[in-house]
Amino acid sequence: MATSLLQSFRDLDRATKEILADTSSPLLLAFAALSIADQQCTMPRLSSEHIVACLEAAGVAITRKSISSALARAGTRVSTSKDLEGETLYRLMTRGEREIAPLLGGGGLSLVRFDGDSPRTARLRLAEAFGSLRGLIRICDPYYGVRTLDSLDHVPSTCRIRFLTQKTNESTRKIQGAYREFKRERPDTEFRIAAPSAKLHDRFVLAASTLLLVGHGLKDIGGKESFMVRIDKGLAEGLISQTRRAFDDHWKAASPLPI
Repeated sequence: MATSLLQSFRDLDRATKEILADTSSPLLLAFAALSIADQQCTMPRLSSEHIVACLEAAGVAITRKSISSALARAGTRVSTSKDLEGETLYRLMTRGEREIAPLLGGGGLSLVRFDGDSPRTARLRLAEAFGSLRGLIRICDPYYGVRTLDSLDHVPSTCRIRFLTQKTNESTRKIQGAYREFKRERPDTEFRIAAPSAKLHDRFVLAASTLLLVGHGLKDIGGKESFMVRIDKGLAEGLISQTRRAFDDHWKAASPLPI
């Protein structure tokens, strides 16, 4: 591997290194390494071993097995070829570039489709989307249930979560036990019931520089066909600011979830 490639990753700016360090998804890390290597070093094809070495040079530790397993499910988001020694080389395709662009500060808009007939794939895609979130995460979802917590598990544990909701169709006893267990492991998560006057309709996840618009409730991801739109701050800074203010107003008027 060229020394200049590793040096380029060592020389990445601090903000980019922090973004990579806060990214828990091996697939997004692999996409990031491929994107950076292509854009900064004109090296569009890397092996899983090269990807691991590049990430390590940027201060991120990850195993080759994790990278290989993640890329094995990347589908058409990467292309593959073989070098002279039979090693698999990966190249980032347009679909993969769209996914990683918001994380690295490019792009602006991307779309993820959740197939109702492929619940496991839907959960993996949700994990990839949530894995890049950082800081305080504001979530608005009118309906909640036990399966909501399965989705929140994909948010990095370093994040604080404020979950604003309103209704459930599940028994109070069942929900209380599950939410207490979740809070025990994720104490930086707070759940509140919005005032009836709020009339929540939209479902969204809001981070510092990203707005995710979710077609169905988090508890239903993988059970129904739906879409998630990711909007980068650079594309709609005003919209993100307005959404944050509206959420905070509802949050102040909300009551703690009785758990």
